Amino acid sequence: MTSLLDIIGASIIGGMVLLLVLTVTDSGTREFFNYNVDAIVQANLAHMAHLTEYDLRKMGFGINESQQGTILQIANSNRLKFLTQLNMNVDSIPDTIEYNIVQDEIIDYGDTTLTMYKVFRSVKIAQHSSENMDIGKIGNSNVFRYLDQIGEPAEIIQATKMVEVTLVTYEPRIVLSPEFVTTKLDGIDRADLRKRELRRLLRPSFWRQTRLVSKNLRR
Repeated sequence: MTSLLDIIGASIIGGMVLLLVLTVTDSGTREFFNYNVDAIVQANLAHMAHLTEYDLRKMGFGINESQQGTILQIANSNRLKFLTQLNMNVDSIPDTIEYNIVQDEIIDYGDTTLTMYKVFRSVKIAQHSSENMDIGKIGNSNVFRYLDQIGEPAEIIQATKMVEVTLVTYEPRIVLSPEFVTTKLDGIDRADLRKRELRRLLRPSFWRQTRLVSKNLRR
């Protein structure tokens, strides 16, 4: 009888230890995954920002002053197209660079949804070649702002002297703690509180905002 109780006791203790190990392992794996996801998201954001800034510094380069009013072809918050000269040694026909922010997916969390957008980059060298690519995902569609000489919003496209670029990104598929979600969220009836808590659980957003002054637009 004593041996049987010892076996049962050992089994219970062993089960508790195993459960503890699994819980700790799950938590550690989750945190490791989330940490690496954050690092990847930040690296992707830095790449997008660097490429966008590099392109926008070419805005109006090599374009004749008589065409200055046409340098900005499209100037919306989610779409930017401008003239530049990428092939000066071959011809004098203006080339174009375009950025287009397009809705990619809507992620549903029940009573909360988050929208992700793709950033498409298009480079067209007149009479030669074109290149179209998806350079990443962001969480905002209002990426571009057009400012005048003193940094105020430009009333007309021809008054634009600088472009402000804002990129916000996060990883919507991070691994949440199931225990926290169960205990903290299931019993909450207020939808606004649930939304705020879900957004908090989505980890910190990473963002970058840069104002790029175009010397060619200031001529």
